[in-house]
Amino acid sequence: MLMCGILLIGFSCTEELKPTPYTYTTIFTGEHSKTWKLKFLEITLNGEVKETFNVACAADDEYKFYANTEHTYEAHTGANKCNDPAEANVITDSWTFNNATATLTMLLPFFRTDSSIPFIVREAKKSKLEIEIFFTGENKESYRIHFESTSEN
Repeated sequence: MLMCGILLIGFSCTEELKPTPYTYTTIFTGEHSKTWKLKFLEITLNGEVKETFNVACAADDEYKFYANTEHTYEAHTGANKCNDPAEANVITDSWTFNNATATLTMLLPFFRTDSSIPFIVREAKKSKLEIEIFFTGENKESYRIHFESTSEN
């Protein structure tokens, strides 16, 4: 009986829990939304950078992550288009992040316009984001994609 009373007191005195966003997700989204621009890409072989290049058709693209429960994501493709037929000016999708595997799943129009792709997050800082995707089954060759933050709300 005494044990039941102690448990009842313990449960009735708890504070209201307020969820806080994970560190990585607030790096992606800021407080409400955050916009990123493509800086450059690298091709790697066995973890070593072999080539660094820009994607001219994506130079004016912007990628906006929202900190809402739907994880809304917008790709603004700018005037320079990467596909034929040209992709839409604004592509709305959602993003996800898996902390256990450091996987950020998002749509990048210069790769694909029809579905999201899982990328490995190599580095995530307030103004810098580096993601990677392997394009061989042996995970020896990859693209590393570097972004910089342009605005945050």
